[in-house]
Amino acid sequence: MSGQILTMEKVVGRMERLPFSGIQKKVFGIAAAGYLFDAFDITLLSFVMPSLSADLNLTGVEIGLLFSFTFLGMMIGSGLGGAMADYFGRLKVFKISLLLFAVGTAATAFVSTFEMLCVMRFITGLGLGGEQPVVFTYVSEMMPSHLRGRLNGITQSMWGLGTLLAAGISLALVPTWGWRAAFLSGVLPAILVWFMRRDIPESPRWFMMKGDKKRAEEELAWLEKRVEESIGRPLPEPQPVEKIAVSASNNKYGMLFSSQYIKRTIMLLIAWFCWLFGMWGLNAWMPTLLKQSGYSMVASIGYVLIMNLVWIPSGMFASYLSDKIGRKWPMVIAFLLVAIHTVIYGWALVSHMPLSVMLGCGISVIIFTAGASCFLYVYTPENYPTEIRGTGSGIANSSGRIGGMLAPVAVGYLYPIIGLTKTLGVVALALVIGAAAIALLGKETRGESLEKVSQSG
Repeated sequence: MSGQILTMEKVVGRMERLPFSGIQKKVFGIAAAGYLFDAFDITLLSFVMPSLSADLNLTGVEIGLLFSFTFLGMMIGSGLGGAMADYFGRLKVFKISLLLFAVGTAATAFVSTFEMLCVMRFITGLGLGGEQPVVFTYVSEMMPSHLRGRLNGITQSMWGLGTLLAAGISLALVPTWGWRAAFLSGVLPAILVWFMRRDIPESPRWFMMKGDKKRAEEELAWLEKRVEESIGRPLPEPQPVEKIAVSASNNKYGMLFSSQYIKRTIMLLIAWFCWLFGMWGLNAWMPTLLKQSGYSMVASIGYVLIMNLVWIPSGMFASYLSDKIGRKWPMVIAFLLVAIHTVIYGWALVSHMPLSVMLGCGISVIIFTAGASCFLYVYTPENYPTEIRGTGSGIANSSGRIGGMLAPVAVGYLYPIIGLTKTLGVVALALVIGAAAIALLGKETRGESLEKVSQSG
């Protein structure tokens, strides 16, 4: 098919008929691996914090600020990364973001002051934030509709594996070699994923949005050839696709707040802010709170590791549900269940409940947290058309990073004043507000092409 007659409808029809074969598995695997190491780096700070804070004599407020600088970098990185992905391509931003957070992670191991630690965590956050919205945008555009939710959900469930890896590295290295060795350990895998990403295609949808039909045809033909080689038979004929409107506007932020998309944008800004405020209000402090309640550093890391073992199967199950029953209402229910179990966990911690009860409460929080995260990451890029998908996902993610940035400081400030249970009640309230925004303003996206979802009212 000639690139001169290629249309967005033909691109969508040709991509939708592609079976899930070797090249899509590679695209998916590399995207998931990148997100895994995002999770590793973010959660590593929580696991090494007891050792790091003792070494640098950090106060409670300084501990909170350290997490907040990471999220400040992620907030800026998310907004810039999403917008840059719409202008310069998904893969370019993938690679730049990976290298940036690899360098920031390595440099963190060599700092000796609180101020320099904040600077390095900010730089690392820029890379981490830049990659996250682009990963899910890219997977959404490269996979057929009937698998989009499941594969993006599985990608998000890699957060659990990254958390387990961070906990395992901390247990193995921190007691003997210290927190600096833990940060150094995360550099090589990120660089390896960067090299692996050199041999995967750019999104044909993105090239069409940029008006480069020749490159769109080249990438699509290359993808089709690789699929045919993998399955050993010709591809089926593309199904007809309804007319797709592509905006000629260069004002991408203006489009986000246009009459067609403003309700979705407001909903996602609220949902992401409340979600990451709620998630990091508890998770950033969990190892430290366990240690302050009388558990050793090794025990606190070990219990969080055990709790997070359920993240992967929970995320996998949620990814399956997203394609079977939908995104919206399962996400609302999951938000509310995380809120309830956050309060229960705080009560158990304050009451010095037996270790088995503490573990059960923590596992319950993680089960529903994994499910809610899966649904939200799947859902976000589906709400926007190709021309603003990265930008929309990026500012939603940025809104969440503001919540994630404020939450550790808020917990560190409120905890000594009103106690842990009430403090976690404030955290839970944010999750309830997020659930309400999705319930009132969100729409279901399951089973529809990206273009059909984004053009509906």
